[in-house]
Amino acid sequence: MSYKVLYLTVVICTVCCVGKAEWFSSMEQITDLLRHENTMLPALQRFVDAKTKQLAQLQDLVNTLRDVSDKVSMNKEEYISHPINQYHLIKRFAKDWTQIATLLQTFNKTSFKFIQKFEKATTVFPKDEDIKGGTEGILRVQTTYNLNASDLVEGNIAGRYSFLNLSTDDCYQIAKTALRGGLFDRCVEWIKLALQRFEEGKSTFTKGNATEYLDICEFAISKNETKYMNHLDADPENTRILGNRIYFGRYARVQMQEVVNDKFYTFFVDETFFKLCRGEQTPTKEKHRKKLRCYLSTNMGNPKLLLRPVKVEELSKSPDIVRFHDVLSDTEINEIKKLAKPQLFRAIHAGSDGEDLQTAPYRITKLAWLFDNDGPDVAKLTERISDITGLTLNTSEELQVANYGVGGEYPPHFDIPTTDEERYDLSDQSQDGERIATFLIYLSDVEVGGRTAFVNAGVSAEPIKGSAVFWYNLYPSGEPDLRTYHGACPVAFGNKWASNKWIREAGEMFHRKCELDRYADNKIC
Repeated sequence: MSYKVLYLTVVICTVCCVGKAEWFSSMEQITDLLRHENTMLPALQRFVDAKTKQLAQLQDLVNTLRDVSDKVSMNKEEYISHPINQYHLIKRFAKDWTQIATLLQTFNKTSFKFIQKFEKATTVFPKDEDIKGGTEGILRVQTTYNLNASDLVEGNIAGRYSFLNLSTDDCYQIAKTALRGGLFDRCVEWIKLALQRFEEGKSTFTKGNATEYLDICEFAISKNETKYMNHLDADPENTRILGNRIYFGRYARVQMQEVVNDKFYTFFVDETFFKLCRGEQTPTKEKHRKKLRCYLSTNMGNPKLLLRPVKVEELSKSPDIVRFHDVLSDTEINEIKKLAKPQLFRAIHAGSDGEDLQTAPYRITKLAWLFDNDGPDVAKLTERISDITGLTLNTSEELQVANYGVGGEYPPHFDIPTTDEERYDLSDQSQDGERIATFLIYLSDVEVGGRTAFVNAGVSAEPIKGSAVFWYNLYPSGEPDLRTYHGACPVAFGNKWASNKWIREAGEMFHRKCELDRYADNKIC
């Protein structure tokens, strides 16, 4: 085997190891795509040079990819942090590289080994579903942070610009995704941009298609049939417009949400959550900010904290939510991420029957679970959490490590069941009880977005590398604290890593005593 073929074989074997990747759901695996592209492109170029006369069409594609690759090499970290760059990276694999694979199939038998290896790699290239995941990510960022589509087209997110702008076809696809996900106002915004930028012969859609989608989205917003009737008068033979009018008219009279097809991802919309994600606070919480304080704590004189007290920042007094600063060093964080990366898998949840595990469409992230015996830094972290909180952690869960994808988020939720029927029976000694507390650690900074928003409490925490946010999910009486309803805000610019340590009830009764008052408040430190 020649050096050229061997070189490409190593690269392709690396790609093939990831299996069904769902590339859009983890920034770290999107980074892998960038590395694969930077190694596969030179190998392919050497092959193309040997076949120049036969591969004129392929060479054109390579030149296009090289223009992007040259720009990326100047600042890889900035490139991979931008959601639109992430989208274009996925799109290049799903479209351009796939087209290259198709062209390679026509080569003669002398290239058989090269083609065979390349075709094997195409089985795990991003597909159209990954492009769809990318468009959903762009829409999540836009909706949460109230961004203009015209800025996003130019690659502008809070003054950070992508290397490539969005094309007219991209605008059209994002509009379709918005329609299918129930974001009808965003659909109108994107389809109007597609129509403004439309060029006959260069766009993959027709002006008629775009106009029809615009009518559908506007109709969905207004529930007004006038525009459809006008179009139908002008073109009475257009059965597609007639069908859409009847379909949307019928469902608009029942419930507008039913316009959204169950097959598609439906976007989460909560204005309070969005405001908290943008760093805004409710007026009530703004008044109480002056009462919040920062202090050093030894957790009742814990000997391990006497020389190095933990830095505590109060985020909320009702409920009691605090941030502990400098919980982990950069070295410890890098080791935990190194252990987690090979184990990352798409976030899942229990199915409707409560048994089968399914991919969670509302969690755009990949996870890994680390045990204390996976490495000394994991075990030391568990011990450190116990020292800081005063809880034993004897029945705590393993450390969950998460890496978020394109516009990665986790909509608001509770870490505990909120009804008696769902809760654990502590009289059953085989059970560890509910998640009494959550210790959320940020393993990276995030330049724009990525906050943890406590919707009912009216506060949010920005990601600060090495810090941890801590709160109790239960009142001291054991009742669920509904004020802890929280969610992970979409990442607008950056690469978010976080980890959770959930502490269970069993074994903590002497460390967090029960109060007679059912709703006696939690006190931390």
